[in-house]
Amino acid sequence: MTTWPRSQRSGVPDQLAAEGVTLWLDDYHRGRLADGSLQRLVADGLVGGVISRPAAVARAVSDTTAYQDQLTGLSGAAAPAEDRVYALIAEDARAACAALEPVFRATKGMHGWVSLGISPRLAGSARAMADHSRRLAEMVDRPNVLIRIPVAGRGLAAAGDVLAHGVGVHLSSVYSVQRYAQAVDVYFRGLERATADGHPASAVASLVSLDVGHLNARVDAVLDGSADPRAAALRGQAGVAVARLVYRRYEESLGGPHWRSLVAGGARPQRLLWTSENAPESPRAAVTRVERLIAWMTSHAVPRQGLEALEHHEGFHGDTLSGEHGAACRVLDAYGWAGIAFDSLAHELEAAATESERAAWNRLLMATQTG
Repeated sequence: MTTWPRSQRSGVPDQLAAEGVTLWLDDYHRGRLADGSLQRLVADGLVGGVISRPAAVARAVSDTTAYQDQLTGLSGAAAPAEDRVYALIAEDARAACAALEPVFRATKGMHGWVSLGISPRLAGSARAMADHSRRLAEMVDRPNVLIRIPVAGRGLAAAGDVLAHGVGVHLSSVYSVQRYAQAVDVYFRGLERATADGHPASAVASLVSLDVGHLNARVDAVLDGSADPRAAALRGQAGVAVARLVYRRYEESLGGPHWRSLVAGGARPQRLLWTSENAPESPRAAVTRVERLIAWMTSHAVPRQGLEALEHHEGFHGDTLSGEHGAACRVLDAYGWAGIAFDSLAHELEAAATESERAAWNRLLMATQTG
């Protein structure tokens, strides 16, 4: 695996890099720059990517002065509330892209990406989502930025249009193998459209995140209400089982003739990211997630406290996903005996994720008006 220069050698990055795994900072905001924590995480090789989420930015706007000068300027310009939000997160993304630029260049674009999202209020319109995504990418104007688009609603259609314009996309809030397969298809077709329009395939990137934490929490809640004596033994296994099936589908997608034709033109593999984006996760739970989901060319998004716990942890050895298709199928069959239908559950989780993101965005809108 291609690595990047580090100010010091740390056991955790080396162990994970040996297994092809990268960590991302999941609760980035401007304060991470002001206190130097992002720069240290990057220099120490612990972080190879960043996610900006509206919930984290809203807390920082309300609880710190990191955004005060920019908000004062925007208020003086009488900018609409949503324009203020885009201005804040675009400025954050530019700074994070700069901090990660050495990683991006050293790994030739394999790592060093920054993900930020558009307004969830646009979920019903593929055209509006695509337009705002391209606008936000233009505001950031950095080669290592990804625009985050949820797969629910019209998200997949919007993502295809954004990719066709040569803009990198992070498809989020995936909870099933079916949705993941659709995300792969959107990337392949988006790449074809982009290259047909003159964009170099090597400049178009995509990431798909499976929300392991939210999936586990929802399934465990159902199991807790089950009278089936087998239910207790199934707690905490849903995320790993689905991740194993998704990773198998990932391997299959890179072994087919469609991908071979794309990679011959310089295309990058679509990456997989494991997250807990819509469910609270303790530092210990984050460490356990990383331990249980290890495979080549994958990443984990972890909040700052989780990264601190990981810095002092050892023992990441061995691929836990490849070749585990049969075991994963048996686990999902067992969930069926417990009355859990994963297709309908995935749709429920997508809807809940959309509402959670909308609520966080509304809090950020309010914070920019009062911050």
